[in-house]
Amino acid sequence: MEKGAAKVFSLGDLRLYECPLSYIMVETAGVIRLIFLLDSTGHLLFSGGWAMQPYWLAEAYEIFKRESARAKEKENGK
Repeated sequence: MEKGAAKVFSLGDLRLYECPLSYIMVETAGVIRLIFLLDSTGHLLFSGGWAMQPYWLAEAYEIFKRESARAKEKENGK
């Protein structure tokens, strides 16, 4: 606001002043697709349960679940 830039996107406390897609790199988009696939199918990337998954995958999935729950709470007016 101080610089006179127009807000183009807002999500909760997050305000972006340029296209949100400019922040998503090809690798990040791939991780997002993988997380949605894991969530919708219930299958993991590697066999052997969560203990056999890379740390970045477990962390990304945890963030996804936390943010999904937060969005659902807001949607339900809590």
